[in-house]
Amino acid sequence: MAQLRRDYQKFRDLNTEILVMVPNGPKMIEKHVLENRTPYTILADKGCRVAAQYMQLKKFFALGTPTVFVVDRNGTIRYAHYATSLAEEPDSAEPLAVLAQLAA
Repeated sequence: MAQLRRDYQKFRDLNTEILVMVPNGPKMIEKHVLENRTPYTILADKGCRVAAQYMQLKKFFALGTPTVFVVDRNGTIRYAHYATSLAEEPDSAEPLAVLAQLAA
């Protein structure tokens, strides 16, 4: 998620927030945030209850693949990325382009 960290301010400039949801518990997330200085919020979804609500495929989510939501200040999801593999890293270009169009 290095690109999301690098482009975090661009998302903020478009009045959005990045939320990354993972099927790990809070201790693993805290360790990741401290090691990587992650500026955005990472949500724990142990048991994949929230993932099921947002149509995330449990077979992928259970493996630890992330889901990335871009949420505006009103709480509306403006972009979602559902990873399909452990190695997949979301690209910032597509959600930033979508957000720029919405802001125009």
